[in-house]
Amino acid sequence: MAIQSYAENGVQFLGKGKADRAGDNLSRISDLARRMGRIIKNLRAFSRQESEPAVRVDLTAVVHSAVELTTPRIRNEDVTLHLDMPDTPVWVSGGEVRLGQVFVNLISNAVDAMAGRDTRHLTITVQDTSVTISDTGPGIETPDRVFDPIYTTKEVGASEGMGLGLSISYGIMLGCGGEIHGQNGPQGAVFTVDLQSWTQEVAA
Repeated sequence: MAIQSYAENGVQFLGKGKADRAGDNLSRISDLARRMGRIIKNLRAFSRQESEPAVRVDLTAVVHSAVELTTPRIRNEDVTLHLDMPDTPVWVSGGEVRLGQVFVNLISNAVDAMAGRDTRHLTITVQDTSVTISDTGPGIETPDRVFDPIYTTKEVGASEGMGLGLSISYGIMLGCGGEIHGQNGPQGAVFTVDLQSWTQEVAA
């Protein structure tokens, strides 16, 4: 969706004679294509039950990338996004692409949950090595089953989303030594991702 959006904008910029702006969009498309290649590589490894060693990852950069990938959809659904995160890197143990997919999945699910509701607010908070994603949707009917492989809150015909599914996200978190929790908050669903801080001991 992000590539499609940048491509359409690029065509409009070319039509207006703004070659520099079109070039910026083409650069973004190239970067997203490289990301897709890395995502596919990691998905293939995951399907074979392989795991790559955890590396030092900037959590804030991963969250920003996930937001960038989902921004067109957030705008199309008229969702108000609130970001609360530090300006400095937060180094955690994990994998950039896999963690990114977890956040893309959580953001996409939140947008789906708020479809058709009068109030559509998405809040993403990064505090220490923890990320909280909350929405103003209907909440989770059975929080204790939300990570089951067959669990879904989407009706037939609903948006297919961009994510991998909560059960796979749960497996990704276990693989990098982190945790993911889902519960109901004051206004909707709240998902919390807790990661290990990067240290030489964790690397060993």
